[in-house]
Amino acid sequence: MRKLVVKVPKEKVNYIERLDYERCFIKDVIQRIIESHPDDLDIIKSETFRMYQKEGVELEAEYKNAVSMIERKYVPKKLYGHKYSWNLAYDSGCLEIIVYCSCEIEGITE
Repeated sequence: MRKLVVKVPKEKVNYIERLDYERCFIKDVIQRIIESHPDDLDIIKSETFRMYQKEGVELEAEYKNAVSMIERKYVPKKLYGHKYSWNLAYDSGCLEIIVYCSCEIEGITE
C-alpha cells in the first residue's frame, strides 16, 4: 500500500466542504421531518417537504460533480486502472491517495 499527497487549492476545498455540509444538513432535515411525522402523509406530500427533497437532489448532484472534478484534476492519470481510494482533508487541503495494488507505477514509490 502506497500513499500520495496532493495539495488542492483552498477555494476548491472550501467549495466541496460547503456542498458536503449543505447536503448533509438537508438530509438531516428530511430525516427529522420523516421521524417526527411517521404517520402524517400530508407532511410528506407538502410543498415544503418537496422543496427540501429537490434541494437535496440538487446538492447531491453538485457535490458528486465537484468530487468527480477533484478526482479528474488531482489524481494522477497513471493511477487510472489501478486500485486506489482517496480522501480530501478539509482542514489541510491535502488529497490523500492510497494505492492498494502492488503494481509498478512509474513515478510512484513506496
